[in-house]
Amino acid sequence: MRQEIERKFFVDLRAWKNPVDSTPIEQGYLPDTGGWEIRLRRTAGQDRFTLKSLGGLNRDEWEVPLARENTEQLWSRTEGLRLRKTRERHLWKGLTVEIDRYQDSLEGLNVAEIEFPDMAAARRFPAPKGLGPELTYDPRFRNRALALGAEVPLGPPGKDAAGWSFGVIPYRRTPLGWQMIIVTTRRHDRWIFPKGQPEPGMGWEKVAQAEGREEAGAVGRIDGSGIVLPYARETGTTNLLLFPLLVTSLTDRWLEQGQRERKFVSLGQADRYGELVDLGARFLKDKLDS
Repeated sequence: MRQEIERKFFVDLRAWKNPVDSTPIEQGYLPDTGGWEIRLRRTAGQDRFTLKSLGGLNRDEWEVPLARENTEQLWSRTEGLRLRKTRERHLWKGLTVEIDRYQDSLEGLNVAEIEFPDMAAARRFPAPKGLGPELTYDPRFRNRALALGAEVPLGPPGKDAAGWSFGVIPYRRTPLGWQMIIVTTRRHDRWIFPKGQPEPGMGWEKVAQAEGREEAGAVGRIDGSGIVLPYARETGTTNLLLFPLLVTSLTDRWLEQGQRERKFVSLGQADRYGELVDLGARFLKDKLDS
């Protein structure tokens, strides 16, 4: 078994032309496999049987070639858990950028995946033009979830940004280690990150920084590119684009002080505060080598 260290991004196909090669792929997933994904992959060249752990940037993977007759024996068990895509390979500064162009109900979704030799290389990777925002930490974009029919945005927010909110994952270093700053909703029914709706004339990062000040009194600088995370609500799932905010100061009074609670949470305790906060902590742990 090996470790797969991989980051995933939305991709603008206009910036990535003339691939090294292009391969049609069919993937089917076995049901009821607990904390593992078990995948069958059919291609014109070689079928494969793959076992993967759940997770974000760093996953365990075990893969073996599979004879076509063995694939066919198992394929019927993947009914309702299949997808089709075309994979294009591009070379960029010693790395391979694999672009998946999805088909059928996912037509229009184009995703780039880059695998790295180690965590250090993954952290220092500067996403080139045409990649972003990052999808690595959004469980909806795992291929098994897509095969199950997860509802995902087919691309990054457009000019009207319908269905999107913008915010920050505020963090700071303390004598006890790295902390995140989280806030409650106005109804005080869950913990979230500061976020809000797009505003005319303001870029995504500016909106996100403003939400950090207004909802948490957190002032700082954007310290990296944005990641996509889901925010489940009674009315449906909102797509969040969250930017890491390295906090330089905290205000004693802020706009929504009386409407929300503010809390400082260590990265190791994030799983106590819901899935959204836990996903944000996983991102920071990978980013900060924590």
